[in-house]
Amino acid sequence: MDAPIARTTSTLPRSSQDAGLLRRVVALAAVVVGLVLALPTTALASVVPAAAASSGTVSWGLAPAAKAPKADVSGGNRANYAYAAKPGATVTDAVVVTNHSAEALDLRVYAADAFTTSSGQLDLLAAGEKSADLGAWTTVAKPSVHVPAHGSTTVRFTVRVPKDATPGDHSAGVVTSLAQRAAGSTVTVDRRLALRMHLRVAGTLAPAMTVSDVQVTAGTSANPAASVPVTVRYRVTNTGNARIVPTGTVAVSGPFGWAKVALPDDAPEVLPGSSVVRTVSVPGVRPLGRASAEVDVHAVAVGVGGGATASASGDASTWAVPWAALVVVVLVVLGAVLLPRLLDRRRSVDGDVVHADGDAAVSPEGPGSTPAS
Repeated sequence: MDAPIARTTSTLPRSSQDAGLLRRVVALAAVVVGLVLALPTTALASVVPAAAASSGTVSWGLAPAAKAPKADVSGGNRANYAYAAKPGATVTDAVVVTNHSAEALDLRVYAADAFTTSSGQLDLLAAGEKSADLGAWTTVAKPSVHVPAHGSTTVRFTVRVPKDATPGDHSAGVVTSLAQRAAGSTVTVDRRLALRMHLRVAGTLAPAMTVSDVQVTAGTSANPAASVPVTVRYRVTNTGNARIVPTGTVAVSGPFGWAKVALPDDAPEVLPGSSVVRTVSVPGVRPLGRASAEVDVHAVAVGVGGGATASASGDASTWAVPWAALVVVVLVVLGAVLLPRLLDRRRSVDGDVVHADGDAAVSPEGPGSTPAS
């Protein structure tokens, strides 16, 4: 009889099914690992200061006049202008323009309000933009000057503080401008060089600030035991009437404050009404499912009579999933569930083969029968 052969043959599809199942598990794990490796990592954004005052063969420089007015509070050897005055006061000063070029220069001279850019640089309103603060209070004696080659000239200016001027710090710049048309082009390039000017109007100094727009981004790692970088971005706005220098602390932690990592973050000077955006990369954060960032900023007023302080804080959170560790857990769970099933099926296959061999060794005709020829 051929029954045993049929039973032995029926075990072959089981082995094929086991192998196919194992291949599907390995393929699934490869796909998950690939997705983890493809996750984007964070990048750190850096703040780069900028300054320039010459171009090609054209170059000139600025310096405050040697004789300072009574309102000057720079303390001598001044590189810029710093005044303290009462509402309704008048301050007269001058700027020395020196031509370092081998050709004469025709420059425009004017004053413009200052502000702090989001990256922390001191900047002035563009030519054509109307000033409303210290730049509008300042009048230059000569709006345009002719400076001979390797020569210099002095331009006087007057600051008239309004009687209703608000107490605190006001900032501007005394600007010299050279408009040139690029060779072979119709584009006019405006090159500017300025000296900054700070005026503190008498009255109550009230530094204040806010921390807003806190954002958190968690990176990833292919190493299940590794930490990840977390990037924290936030905005500091000077809402008071004093120039401030903020000093912050950025801390990132897991749920319930676990595994906290903190870093200092010192911002540049911020003028009243301006704001700066800070980006801090915090390394070594454990991905525990949720990452919470706390930003604490303390600021000190600078300038004449400075020292007053202000504080502000903000927070935000994001998911920090340990993807690589989860892949390992998934693989372990799949192995724990599927391996016993594979072993049980293998034992079943081996038992069927042994049983089939035993049936084939016994004659189906019974004892004493004559085998068929």
